[in-house]
Amino acid sequence: MKPGQSIHWDAKQFGKLSPLMQDYLNRKPITEQFFVRFPNEKSLIEQTRVKLKSYKNREILCETLKRQLSFLELSEIQKENIEKLKLQNTVTITTGHQLNLFTGPVYFFYKTLQVIQCCKLMNQKYSEYNFVPIFWMATEDHDFEEINHFYFKGKTYHWDRGTQGAVGRLNLEGIEQVFENFCKSLPASERADELKKLFEEAYLKSNTLTEATQRLIQKLFSDFGLLMVDGDDKALKKLMIPTFEEDLLKNTAFHKISETNSKLIENGYKTTAHAREINLFYLGDGSIRERIVLENEQYKVLNSNFVFSREEIIRELNERTDRFSPNVIMRPLYQETILPNIAYIGGAGESAYWLQLKDFFEAMKIDYPLVIVRNSVLILTHRQRKKLEKLSIDYSELFRPLHEIINRNVLMNTETEIGFQEYENQLNNIFEEIAKEAVKTDVTFSKMVAAQHKKQMKGMHQLIKRLGRAERRRQAERVKKIETLYDELFPQNTLQERIVNFSEFYLEHGKDFIEKLVDEIKPIDFCFTIRTFDN
Repeated sequence: MKPGQSIHWDAKQFGKLSPLMQDYLNRKPITEQFFVRFPNEKSLIEQTRVKLKSYKNREILCETLKRQLSFLELSEIQKENIEKLKLQNTVTITTGHQLNLFTGPVYFFYKTLQVIQCCKLMNQKYSEYNFVPIFWMATEDHDFEEINHFYFKGKTYHWDRGTQGAVGRLNLEGIEQVFENFCKSLPASERADELKKLFEEAYLKSNTLTEATQRLIQKLFSDFGLLMVDGDDKALKKLMIPTFEEDLLKNTAFHKISETNSKLIENGYKTTAHAREINLFYLGDGSIRERIVLENEQYKVLNSNFVFSREEIIRELNERTDRFSPNVIMRPLYQETILPNIAYIGGAGESAYWLQLKDFFEAMKIDYPLVIVRNSVLILTHRQRKKLEKLSIDYSELFRPLHEIINRNVLMNTETEIGFQEYENQLNNIFEEIAKEAVKTDVTFSKMVAAQHKKQMKGMHQLIKRLGRAERRRQAERVKKIETLYDELFPQNTLQERIVNFSEFYLEHGKDFIEKLVDEIKPIDFCFTIRTFDN
């Protein structure tokens, strides 16, 4: 691979997916009961026609977007997209994410850019419709520990503060210390100054984490026309009153998803999300976000003094709708109710729980969207690329476990010219011939031959392992180089995209990082890309 080039693979081959996702992407018939349409251009258009017939909330959506984004200086394409959403031939394609500090791991960019690219593709090819990219902000999430840090150059930058309730409502107390610590680690350069300004204008000039995230996403993606939606909004939640009431009184989500989960388990799949009898949280004055449970005919908010009768909880829902917050099961239905959405783009884990929701959507008479699994990307520096070439490691080998990479590489570079594979083949051939004769005698002799074959092959593999250990000791320097390189590409023994923050790449490439990356993203196809930049 030359500088500035990339390699795209069908990511299904690397074995990093759950059996359900593997079978879904390979379109095994057994998975068809868990979705309506498999993602491709044709099904996106089919879904568009279906959604346009049922969607009724354009006016409220557009008014809400204008209000939520009014403090930002919108780009012309963003303004156009809001206006397009008023039209009866406009649909959306959506991704969502937590409010991770400074975007968190870099895969945030991959899913966001894929939504942008998917809309771009569809707008270019199907002019009779408009496709608008949407970013759904997980402002009502309350797992602060998942979002309050990011990694840069092997160090964790952590936002320490006490917290309760929905993270989007948090003020930014203590964020200045994170900014100061981050600045200390940056070199003296123009791109470092740009990163400082980006952090400062997003977090130090905002009142809440929601506002800071909106400013940050706006700075990064406004030129692509991306629009952000904050679901923690009373006007939008009012559209969910009938659905929330059904969850409180009839537990439809629990029944339907439990049935789907049973089907998944029967077919040998694991379930990743489990519906509760009530799938709503209660936001008490914004200071708490706790589950609502039904106990002894009373609706209680856990870890609080809030208690409601049946009549009181329904009155509370109608009068204080903004205090009700959907959980991970209910949130997708909320999203698909308020948006003219045709597809959701998410990671393999997200996509797996979306496949648990089809029957629930049908019961609630909401169109179930296409589920598109996002792209993955591994970014290499020129130094890392040259190291791979020097060590004779093929890019496809990177997705093997480290010990396999080392063993294969060491044996490939050994000076011991023993053709073990040839000897294995010869040994197998010998025992196959003996086995043919053995069946002509008695069963006992045939079993002895099979046992001896197994024993000899085991011995051969032990010889190979011993040679490998000896060669690893002899080639200790090579082994160390492979280990060091692997740690760089797979920090904490996981994919780069799940750990490293975009700031590392921005520091090297500036704004070109996003411009070059967007062209690598495949809009619909699930693939893994390895990319090096020109400089």
